[in-house]
Amino acid sequence: MPTLLALALLALGLLPAPTGPSAAPARKTVAVLAFDNNTGKTDYDHLGQGMAAMMTTDLAAVDEIQLLERQRLADVTKEIDNQRSQYFDSTTAVKVGRLAGAQYIIVGSLAAVEPQVRIDTRIVRVETGAIVKTAKVSGKQEEFFDLQKRLTKQLVKDLDIALSPEGEAKLDARQQANRVDDMDAMVKVSNAMSMADAGDYGGATFKIAPVVAKYPNSAFVKMTSDEIKQRASKKTEQKAKDGINKGINKLIKKKWPGGN
Repeated sequence: MPTLLALALLALGLLPAPTGPSAAPARKTVAVLAFDNNTGKTDYDHLGQGMAAMMTTDLAAVDEIQLLERQRLADVTKEIDNQRSQYFDSTTAVKVGRLAGAQYIIVGSLAAVEPQVRIDTRIVRVETGAIVKTAKVSGKQEEFFDLQKRLTKQLVKDLDIALSPEGEAKLDARQQANRVDDMDAMVKVSNAMSMADAGDYGGATFKIAPVVAKYPNSAFVKMTSDEIKQRASKKTEQKAKDGINKGINKLIKKKWPGGN
């Protein structure tokens, strides 16, 4: 009988229609650009690249975020900004974000390294160019891992993402897996990444080797090292193919000099 009453009330519009399970909120598309070096020390020119890469791999553990790949960002950045402008002023960052298809861009700067490290960040909404949130952390160089860990968690909050206990545990696990404690090691990894981007895979492999030995269990270091090796292998394969094709073309021209 209660069921019949409910049906009657529903027919009269006095009860709300039943709804299915609520849809999960759409994932936020986020890109992390290489951090600027505002320390005045050229030794740290490439550190921001490694910092952004590690932050990207950490944030990839957050289910509510869709991260854009580093190579995609590098291609877009090269297309519109071959001279590598400063990103922290947000103007170039918004251009990159629009071309890459990001909703939010995270930009940052290494503001100081002595006597303490200071890292500043901004979250920029690509659609409007507005700065949504700013955050900064500071501490000793030997606390570099903890600084980046704190900053990443703050950025998640600033994106209005409330992690469940399971989500927090997943992010913690990812950060521990990627762990690199000292700043000097991160500088070496970052320099290796920059050398690889310039096509110097031998130099990149040599540069990252001591970090691989020091942090054999770091997923981030292993991933970066493996990527350098894969890119070097592809370059070697392509070079071999080009050599074979060149040789074949020479033979064809020699045998059939009048051919096209």
